[in-house]
Amino acid sequence: MVGPDPHMLNLTVILDPSIFHIISLLITVPSILFSGIISWHFFRSYRFSGFEYLLGVPVGFVFLSLSFLFEHLNIIYSTDHSLYPILFWIQLASQSEALALIALSYRFKNSSTTNHYIHDINFVPAAKIRDARTLAKLKDVVSSSLPLIMIAIPFIVPISELLSDPDFNYYGLTDLSLFMRIYNMTILCYILVNSIISLIKAANIKLLYIPGAFALLWLEQYSLMITYFDNYMISYIGSTLVRLAGLTLFIYMIYSVTSRGSRRKMQIETREKT
Repeated sequence: MVGPDPHMLNLTVILDPSIFHIISLLITVPSILFSGIISWHFFRSYRFSGFEYLLGVPVGFVFLSLSFLFEHLNIIYSTDHSLYPILFWIQLASQSEALALIALSYRFKNSSTTNHYIHDINFVPAAKIRDARTLAKLKDVVSSSLPLIMIAIPFIVPISELLSDPDFNYYGLTDLSLFMRIYNMTILCYILVNSIISLIKAANIKLLYIPGAFALLWLEQYSLMITYFDNYMISYIGSTLVRLAGLTLFIYMIYSVTSRGSRRKMQIETREKT
């Protein structure tokens, strides 16, 4: 296995800085713009429905757009050994936090559905109802720490890395990057599975663009993880292409939904199936 190339974190070492700054800007601007549009769309759905679990999606895409901004700042200040590690940490933390917030929306949506189902089975004998409620409470106790863990990991892990090695260290940052990519891929797998299950239960395949977009975001993280092992620039280029493709697919989904029928129908479909 080939060891990690520390220069893969600082791509201006490989490419001409002035050219790469322009390329990064051309990638960052549509990424932030698309994320903002997606966030606004789901925030309007949240305001219409009033379901609190939907709020994690628009907030998550706000954090995602911030990660793209700090990714560009990483390139601008790549030669600054004081700012670069901090900007790199913020970029990793904000991206992982974004995905964690989106995943929490799906988790709380499933929890609310399960609780509603338990309370509706009034024909079950009282003893079984008590057993079911006891089991549900135990499951709640076991899983109650999961949201806190998902939210905490994107901050605790990078902070521990900075505290353990405050000096600029490319190899430490590459190891941190690898861990956070694996975490992001795990979270995206959870989102992907839950989004597909939600759409299948709704017996509607019109919004399968959503899991498709999340799958492309998973490929972005996978491509970035591959750079840790193969040191190839093509992996980084592939990650930017699939990221833009994933965000574009989200935008296409929004356009296809909003262009059909009334706004009220659009918002109800988004609330129920996303």
